[in-house]
Order: sequence, then C-alpha cells, then structure tokens
Amino acid sequence: MIRTEILNVNGNDVQGVQINSPGGEGHPNMILLVCKKGYIMCGYLNQEAATNFGDAACVIGGSSFDEVLKNPVKAVLPEAERIGVKIGMTGAAVCDILN
Repeated sequence: MIRTEILNVNGNDVQGVQINSPGGEGHPNMILLVCKKGYIMCGYLNQEAATNFGDAACVIGGSSFDEVLKNPVKAVLPEAERIGVKIGMTGAAVCDILN
C-alpha cells in the first residue's frame, strides 16, 4: 500500500510518501519526505545514487511520518551538509532547512 500526504511542518508543506513493506511484520516501511530543496529518505534508498545526482538529502529512520520528523539524522549527503543539515538534527529541523 502506498500512502501520500501533505504534511505541515513548521508552516511549510512537505510531501510525505510511505510504502508499506510487502514483507509484512518486522519489515520497515519505505518513507520519503520531499521538500523544496531536497528530501529526507529512509535507509532503503540509495545514498550513493543520490550523492552522484547532487541531491540535498539525509537519512532518518522511522516507521511513520511522525517518527521521521522527530527522529535524528543518521547520515547526511554532501549537498545537504553544504546547506546546513547535520547529523543529530530532527527531521522537522531538516525540513526547515530544505524548505
């Protein structure tokens, strides 16, 4: 099942996309939060490819949009780091930078 939702994060619109894992219980969902200047991705997505494309992105774990917004950044791609995203920031703080 694919779920999309427009999230209001500190007054900014963020497009949330969640793909529930077909693996069932115990398998994580795939989550992507798309902002104006970049995105937050889950560990399922390919960091090397995103880096090669010059994307401003970071990795945050979580099984729901709310968890991703509250959880800390685990990895930062170079373009996101250049514009101020840092390891340990919350997803909501990252959305402020990427919007």
